[in-house]
Amino acid sequence: MSAVLAAVLLVGCNSSEEAATTPTATPTATPTAAPTTTASATAALTSVQQIDFTDVAIIGPLIDHFGGGEVDPNRVQYVDLTHDGTDDAFVIVESGGTAGDSGAALLTIEDGQPHVAGYIESGGRIDVRFPEVGGGIVVTTEGVWEPGDAECCPSNLRESTYEWEDNAFVLRDEQVVDNPDVEDN
Repeated sequence: MSAVLAAVLLVGCNSSEEAATTPTATPTATPTAAPTTTASATAALTSVQQIDFTDVAIIGPLIDHFGGGEVDPNRVQYVDLTHDGTDDAFVIVESGGTAGDSGAALLTIEDGQPHVAGYIESGGRIDVRFPEVGGGIVVTTEGVWEPGDAECCPSNLRESTYEWEDNAFVLRDEQVVDNPDVEDN
């Protein structure tokens, strides 16, 4: 380690003309076009249960898709939402703060690697309901604030119900209901 530090200091102290005129590379951003994630390991995966949801190569693109947040591996649900006979991984991206969940992604395995099949862009609180009866539905619950509501306590909640159909999540139902946690509704 001290040899490396000495070499860096020696190069940095070089006062030759060549060292002063050597151009340095300027970093540039490269956009990511496809919503597909790949595992950092080269071994082919055979099921979504083998995906490491602590691996930044897997969860990083999901977090980036929602503009930040975090993935708690304990909240990943394995359920056949695509109705193809194999489990999918339903991954919730949490905001990391009081905003609740930012959204969710559905991952499958394609060619031995994790693949994002679709996203739910709605946040608040996200749950998979009735997975034991043929795949289930996804329900998001978001606060709906009325004038005078405190930031903590929206008067109403918007419940949106999604199902997987034709390779995408489809909104099936949406309703606004009283928030049972707020008095005087």
